[in-house]
This record gives sequence, C-alpha cells and structure tokens, in this order.
Amino acid sequence: MIITSKDNCTGCAACVNVCPAKCISMTQDTDGFLYPAINEEKCILCGLCKKICNVEEKSSGKIEAYACYDQQKEERLKSSSGGIFAVLAKEILKKNGVVFGVKMNGIEAEHTYIECVEDLDKLLGSKYIQSNVGLTYNKVKTFLEQGREVLFCGTPCQVAALNKVLQKKYDNLLLVDFICHGISSPEIFRQYIKEIHLEDKKIKNISFRDKTEGWNNFSLRMDVEGQDCYRKNMQEDIFLQSFLKNMNLRTSCFSCKHRTVNRISDLTLGDFWGSKEVFNDWKEEKGYSVVLIQSKKGERIFQDIKKSITYKNVEIEKIVEYNQSLLVSPWDEFSKDLFFKYVKKNTIKNSIKKVEQDGVRKKIGRKWWKIWKKLRKR
Repeated sequence: MIITSKDNCTGCAACVNVCPAKCISMTQDTDGFLYPAINEEKCILCGLCKKICNVEEKSSGKIEAYACYDQQKEERLKSSSGGIFAVLAKEILKKNGVVFGVKMNGIEAEHTYIECVEDLDKLLGSKYIQSNVGLTYNKVKTFLEQGREVLFCGTPCQVAALNKVLQKKYDNLLLVDFICHGISSPEIFRQYIKEIHLEDKKIKNISFRDKTEGWNNFSLRMDVEGQDCYRKNMQEDIFLQSFLKNMNLRTSCFSCKHRTVNRISDLTLGDFWGSKEVFNDWKEEKGYSVVLIQSKKGERIFQDIKKSITYKNVEIEKIVEYNQSLLVSPWDEFSKDLFFKYVKKNTIKNSIKKVEQDGVRKKIGRKWWKIWKKLRKR
C-alpha cells in the first residue's frame, strides 16, 4: 500500500505515530530523506495513515503581526533571528510545562523535549537539516493528557501533522511554526562533514546561523573538540550555499501546501529581514523576528511575554516583501534534481558549479524534465 506519492510526502511521520499496528517506519532514500515504509505482513488495512496524510488545515480571520526581539542580548545572539522562541519557551517552562523542539545529536537533527530552562540552549537556533520526529507526537499527547502545558515547535508540515495525530484541541497546547525556506537533506550534511574533514572529529556544537559576522551575513559554525572551531559565512560555506540556492531541498518543499498567512499554529515566527528598511532605528546585526498571531491562545501568550521583548506592529505585506518564504515555495526543482544526480559522484562544491552551468543541454533537459513531471502526475 502507498500512503501518498513521494513528491507529496513531507516526511512528517504522522503516519508512524498514528498507526495502531506499528507497522510503519521511516526509511532513508538515496537522497538522504526519510519516507514511510509499510510492513505489509503486519498491516491491518485500517487506512488511518492515508486518512491523515496531506490534509490541508488552516485558521481563518485577521492575523496580527509584530516585529520584535528578545531584550536578553545573550539569548538573542544564540538564536537565529530575534530570540522570541526562547522567551516563549521560558514562559511555558516556568508553569512546569514541557517544550518540544529540535536539537543536534552529533550531526543528526532530532525532535526532543526539555523540562527545565537549563536545557533551553539545546533547542535554540535553526537546524538546516530535516529532523527525525520518531514518536514525538505521541509523547506530546502523553504530556497533554497529564495536564502539563506543552509548547511544540516545528516546521509548518510537522505542526500540521501533530494537530492531525491528536485529533482534538487541547487548551494546554501551544503550536508554534515558522516561516520555512525548505528542508535540506541530512545525507548532504553528512557528505559535507566528510568533505571538510571532520568526520572523525567530535563536534560539540553546531550553529547553522552563527552571528559572528552579523545576522545578515550568518555563518555555519562548529565547535570541534581538540581544535579551533570551524566557521565560514553564508557566502563561503558550501553546505549553506547548497541550501540557500534550493539545491539540497526535499521535493515536497517545491510545492508546499503550508505557505499561507493563515495557519493551524497559534504563532508563526520568522526573520524580519526588512527591519532597517521599515524601522530606521532597527539596524543592529543581532537579529529581529516577526510574529504572526494565529489564534486567541497565541494572542494570550504574546501578551504574557511583552514585558520581556521589544515589539512594534508591522504590516503583513512588509513581512512578505522581505521574507517571501511565508507565501512562496522554492523554485527550480529541475536544478535540485541535477544537484542530487551530480553530488553522488562529485563534491558538493563541484556539483553546485555543474548545476549552475547554463547552456543548450540544460535548456533541453529542463523541457524534457517538465514533460516527465506532467506525465508522472497523471
């Protein structure tokens, strides 16, 4: 049985969490992305996996939008943008709550949870590879049924997946998603680690959005045991380049159904890239956030954290002007396919160069690729 086409699968793992027979597992394909595999012998044909897959949900009504940043400088510098997730997490933790997010386990990203503020650093900052969700959604449900306050943060598709798995609303659950550029391949990151000769080193910390050279020119930084840290900015680092040029992304990211203003989350976070153009006095290189309030619950907690942040109202049109990923999916899926073809036999750097070479062969290849994609969807 096929749950959905590979082109549509986001790897959210909702099917794994909802399966009563526990016959679905997430397995890696040749590009390094996780997809569901069904053990047909154990499958009871209940159809729950297909029922919850790719169901589009979103809120309705007017969205309030704010530009803001954490008043705690250290937290703000550790965060990818303005540090608002850190403020939200502390608000939940002080109520004996639980915060779910993504941490790096070596060079792998995985969803996990924390119950004390001392562990908050594990969840701060963007992780530019797809996280392994595992049975996280079921763990969220366990805490909710215990009456604990729970904050779950994930990609828009992961937040939508959790909402579908739970199958009912919980007053003690805060759903937080973010403006997502796309999800990159863990296998490409593993190859990158080998190419920069760190595969045999103990990497103690990874920051995909280090602000040493500023928020607008962020770096990929790794603290390596026994040697100086590795750091290159977004213009120099080959992994960041493959990500920012949309080459190492998952196929479903190119037709994402969750790129809307109205979402199923309570809050949507993102970078306020246009800060200095919109507000003359917001020119620091420490990072700024945008917050879209999607629900009454989101509005209530935003009121609770106002004392800890600096904020201003901002028009959604201004957010979209400087951060189009809110509404627009990545482009040039053809180049993505070329990159994954080349990178299996070449370095990441050389694969990027080969993809960027224009010419007659590429133009002809793109035309045939478009025809093939149309035929495959029939």
